[in-house]
Amino acid sequence: MGLPVTTITKRIGDGSRDVLDVINDGTVGAVVNTLSGDTSVMEDGFYIRRAAVERRIPCFTSLDTARAAMESMLSGLDNYSVMTTDEYLNPPK
Repeated sequence: MGLPVTTITKRIGDGSRDVLDVINDGTVGAVVNTLSGDTSVMEDGFYIRRAAVERRIPCFTSLDTARAAMESMLSGLDNYSVMTTDEYLNPPK
């Protein structure tokens, strides 16, 4: 897709710069945090998602959603309108 991506050590508290550091200092524009099935890192995932939300950084928990969001941003379309569900289902006549 042509987006610059940096992989950060996820293990929180291992002594090196970790994902919470880059979320908290604002050096990331989005977070992709997916499940690996490893129960030992589930608590880390909670802290990662919470930090992203608290700093209003988009956080994607599935790869297909992250891909759709990136494709949308890269499409260059900026002439869209936002409608409520009711407006979408019942357009003005």
